[in-house]
Amino acid sequence: MTQILVDSLVYAAEIAIIAIGIALSYSVLRFANFAHVQFAVVGAYLSYTFFALLGWPVVASVILGAVATGGIAVATDRLVFARLRGISPDGKMIVSWGVALFLRAAVASVFGGGARVFPLQPAPLSFAGAYFTMQDVTVAAATLLAIGALHLLLYRTKAGTALRALAGNPDLARTRGIPAERMIALMWFVGGSYAGLGGTLFAMQTRLQPNMDLIMLLPVFSAVTIGGLDRVFGAALGALALSLAQNLLISVDLGSLLTGQPWSVPTQFRDFIAVGTMVLILLLRRRGATAQAR
Repeated sequence: MTQILVDSLVYAAEIAIIAIGIALSYSVLRFANFAHVQFAVVGAYLSYTFFALLGWPVVASVILGAVATGGIAVATDRLVFARLRGISPDGKMIVSWGVALFLRAAVASVFGGGARVFPLQPAPLSFAGAYFTMQDVTVAAATLLAIGALHLLLYRTKAGTALRALAGNPDLARTRGIPAERMIALMWFVGGSYAGLGGTLFAMQTRLQPNMDLIMLLPVFSAVTIGGLDRVFGAALGALALSLAQNLLISVDLGSLLTGQPWSVPTQFRDFIAVGTMVLILLLRRRGATAQAR
């Protein structure tokens, strides 16, 4: 059981930081931004370039990769989404998918389609019968620090207060003199930076490839759906809940419980668990909204 908990915490840390950025984006702009997951891939490749190709220290490489990704996100907004503020959320969502495809093609054209691995050799550790690595601890710690930093930004600074006001009531925020476009740019930078950080942490644990976004897409959006699309820190809790559900269902010997023959859910069905959880949450919320309307 301890191993399941450890594995769940590490996997939740990998996807939570990306999910937080999506929730932040949705709370301000009110559309599901599929390009956000591709920003995670871009950030991972930038960090890999700084670390593995240029030989910079790993911490500096990860930070610079995240900051550069935030700048790319702001530039993407200026070039694409800023011109489409007035269209429907569905239209913006479709455009974001097109941006994601463009970014994926750009990454593949520069780095090639083959997989790459961060040249790291983390030390193995154990605790209470659970086995993990120093890299797992680093991933979890980095995610906790990032969540804490975002909480301080949103609730302890004037910019954070303005950003929350814009998310809560855009029209009222504008009439109160809040510079909406400047706050939206801040949101893109923070969200893009967190995507870059999350993508790097995910790639360090697995492998780096241009279509890595397809691996992250379902669990990340499932975590956001579970936690609430416009609840920034709810996305982190959603990631933890999803990770626990996946690891528990995969580890339980369902065959022995039902038929007496050993059988467990194969690990390749992890994404189906994410989809099933997301659909269940959406159905329950719809039923709850219908009941309130009555």
